[in-house]
Amino acid sequence: MKRFLSPSLFSSLAVCGVLTVVFAGSPSTTENPNTQGNSYNMYTSALRVSDSGVVTIPSRYRWSVETSWQGIDLNGRNLPARRVQLRLHDPNHNFSAFMAQMDLATAAKLHHELGNIIVKKLQDPNYQYRPQLYRPDQIPTKRIIGIDASGTAIVEDVDKAK
Repeated sequence: MKRFLSPSLFSSLAVCGVLTVVFAGSPSTTENPNTQGNSYNMYTSALRVSDSGVVTIPSRYRWSVETSWQGIDLNGRNLPARRVQLRLHDPNHNFSAFMAQMDLATAAKLHHELGNIIVKKLQDPNYQYRPQLYRPDQIPTKRIIGIDASGTAIVEDVDKAK
């Protein structure tokens, strides 16, 4: 029995080690779109959500920017990913409400846009910037002109030119 346990234990550890190396891969060869693209996660279990779905985040929460990692190698070291992570966390309760992992191109674009807005706001506190976030063809083009006896709204088309 002792002879049987030793080789089987060794072989099972060897198989597990090989599988770990195969699935971990090196940071330069792993091209899984789930680990190299952008991902956004919001956790609301510790936050108050209103009836309309609005989440109230206390002012004690802080933003942090960190490098991202995609796993751990056989020696227990982190395998770095080619992404950075933006995190909104509660330092008092060890809770992250929002995490955005993004590729370097997205992070660089946001860095550039934020830097430009900050410079302009420092130069002129009245500076306003509102990007067009929605497609114009998806904005409703009807107007309520009344309510009928059954409580149904009466709508009419509105010219886009107005």
